[in-house]
Amino acid sequence: MSTKKNKKKRLSKNRKNWLIVPIAVILLIIAALLAYKPVANKGRALAVSELLGDPHAEWLGMYMKGYKVGYVVSKIDTLKDGYRVLSYTYMRINPVSGQEKEVEYLVEARTDTGFDMKGFSFRMVSGDYQFTARGEKRGKKLTIHYTSGGEERVIEKELKLPQLPATLEGLVSLGKTGEFEFYDPTTQSLMKVKVRYTGEGIYGGAKVKQYVIEMQGIEIRFTVTLEGKLLKEELPIGIVMLSEDKEKAMNVEGLPEGLYASYAVKTDRVIRNPRHVSYLKVRLLDADIGELNIQDDRQKLNGRVLTIRTVQPEYNVEIPESLVVYTQPEEFIPCDDPLIVNKAKEIVGDSKGWDAVEKLNMWVYTHLKKKPTFSIPEPVEVLRTMEGDCNEHSALFVALARAAGIPARVEVGLVYFGDGFYYHAWAGVWAGKWVSVDPTFGQNIADATHLKLEQGGFEKQVKLYRVINKLRIEVIEYD
Repeated sequence: MSTKKNKKKRLSKNRKNWLIVPIAVILLIIAALLAYKPVANKGRALAVSELLGDPHAEWLGMYMKGYKVGYVVSKIDTLKDGYRVLSYTYMRINPVSGQEKEVEYLVEARTDTGFDMKGFSFRMVSGDYQFTARGEKRGKKLTIHYTSGGEERVIEKELKLPQLPATLEGLVSLGKTGEFEFYDPTTQSLMKVKVRYTGEGIYGGAKVKQYVIEMQGIEIRFTVTLEGKLLKEELPIGIVMLSEDKEKAMNVEGLPEGLYASYAVKTDRVIRNPRHVSYLKVRLLDADIGELNIQDDRQKLNGRVLTIRTVQPEYNVEIPESLVVYTQPEEFIPCDDPLIVNKAKEIVGDSKGWDAVEKLNMWVYTHLKKKPTFSIPEPVEVLRTMEGDCNEHSALFVALARAAGIPARVEVGLVYFGDGFYYHAWAGVWAGKWVSVDPTFGQNIADATHLKLEQGGFEKQVKLYRVINKLRIEVIEYD
């Protein structure tokens, strides 16, 4: 009896680890945005060595909730027709016991004399995982090449505004204000940003200039010298970057175990047996939820009160024209890849509709090793490694479902576990209505404590910025 009890306790702790990591991935993307500054095919080691050995390079220490987790070193070279900006970011993170990871970003951007980006290369490395992207801007079109599952893919983005700044810091350093588009290589998305000058202030006993950049519903605050050197960069979710000398910047302590769990939303009321809850009513407080895609067939929002009811699938349904897009490939959901297509056929066989959904969901649940992963989830790569957290489970399931002709999407939000709501990712499939399934928990119909805040790829998921570290939840009732 004692053995069974201990086994259950270990299983619960491990499952919570799968929930903690999704917020880590979101924070990695945020860190990439902060670190993304203005190789040409230059070797990574050589480029990093160039930066670390340059006495004129600028250093920033990166802090998360007061803990030193990394640093950024960058420099700008003046060229005949513009600038070359080289930046290297190092982070050490330890969200769960025994899972410390080193994460690196290397970015090179080429700009014109006005700091408008002409091209870039980006590399993210975390253990054996690597993600690379490069792009060129021509007129109002940005062409991006990135690797997925060992193969290169090409996407094009139409620019709505004439100028594409190479860095956020470059805008404030040059004193530019107004509206701009900004490209995030980790999510392959274009974001609208608005730069405001908020006036002068005092920092470290000296007069400084202060700016605010609005993006994705959050405000990033910048403090620069009167000459434009960056001194401080701050987000409302607990990430701060400070100008430091090389020795201090490189003195990284990492994160204490379980710090990411502090981003969970605790409640004053315990939900018993959450995996069996079919009805939940909560009140969402203290965060801006106005632009999130919360409402769907299972979730109804009335003011701040959200009611969630599990829904049952329908059988033998026709796919509406408006939902065909959910059977097609998109960035990071390569459902047309031969590996994905063949695996979907192998799993589904002759099954159709909901029977196929259940086979795919249980295959992902039983075959993928549950392991915290610090990467951008790529379904083809997941098929190779056969491991990951809820991000990898959800992305692979959605790709397989679409390959089988089933409308599917990634859904992100919170799920109740143990002592509160933790950030989590699962999937939604259309079976006459949108039905949530959880390939990480092995739930063909996800329980009602799955509180969806957004749906779609990372370009949509980054909208969670606006609620992280702010949202408060009151449990009204459940069944």
